[in-house]
Amino acid sequence: MSLTQRQIAKILKQAHSGDIAPISALKCHWSVLKYQDTGDTILHCASRLGHIETVQYLLSFEPPSVDCTNNDNKTALHEAAQFSQPEIVKLLLDKGAQVNALKRADWTPLMLACTKTCLETVEILVDSGALINYRNKDGWTCMHLAARGGCGAIFKYLVDKGGDCATKTKNGRSVLHVAALHGNFEIVKILLDLGILDVDVRDNCGNTALHEAVLGRHRDICSLLIENGADIFCNNNVDFNLLFLATSEGYVDLIEYILELGFDINVTNSNGFTALHCAARKQQKDMYQYLIKMGADKEIKDNFGRVAFDYLK
Repeated sequence: MSLTQRQIAKILKQAHSGDIAPISALKCHWSVLKYQDTGDTILHCASRLGHIETVQYLLSFEPPSVDCTNNDNKTALHEAAQFSQPEIVKLLLDKGAQVNALKRADWTPLMLACTKTCLETVEILVDSGALINYRNKDGWTCMHLAARGGCGAIFKYLVDKGGDCATKTKNGRSVLHVAALHGNFEIVKILLDLGILDVDVRDNCGNTALHEAVLGRHRDICSLLIENGADIFCNNNVDFNLLFLATSEGYVDLIEYILELGFDINVTNSNGFTALHCAARKQQKDMYQYLIKMGADKEIKDNFGRVAFDYLK
């Protein structure tokens, strides 16, 4: 039986509501039911949407095509994991789905599940042999993704199952960097309480977790890191300290806090830049005015002979 794209689109639309009648009326394998733009089959859609009866019906075919892929090389298991459908994850695995299948950019189903908050999905995948410490092409692991996702229960579970908290991405970003940038206080605390990490570990740009907390605008995490011994005055590879980062980003709300840590508002770096220069270079006009009110010296020249206002011009 040959179907036109219009007929396929109509059946897919009906199937989105969980109606398997249009599919069961087919006289050909369901794998022909796919969207041209994404390559998603009806199995991908049903797995994503949680239509368990549809998934059961599709997997009753021989062959079941449980690991069919779309244009991003995602399988139905990737979809079910990403959209927190634990019953369907289990069903697909029971039917032989590859637990460590790789989609584009080398993401496993577990990695997608770790970006969400459904612990049950993560548990099912790990119990079925999912690799917690697998590194994708950029060096990210489930630990980085759980740190970014922010679910403390998932992160604790992965730690208990042997997740490597000291692993780094290819650009040197630690799990601590990721958690600090994204403001996940609970996960930062878990990492610090483990006592196995250098709180001042640097990425390839020379940033520490404290730099990342400032960039993410997370004052509570800044305080937590400092309480645990973070170096307040360290500079990154472009010789920027916390004050310079905050002014460059225009974070007026952080400046008073940072100055209270002991920073001189007119401190200069190796290029002769002050915080005022940094604000001006990034066209942060409100920040520029605020720093002057806080006592910034607008007459200081950098190593290029420019005062901060020259950059605003």
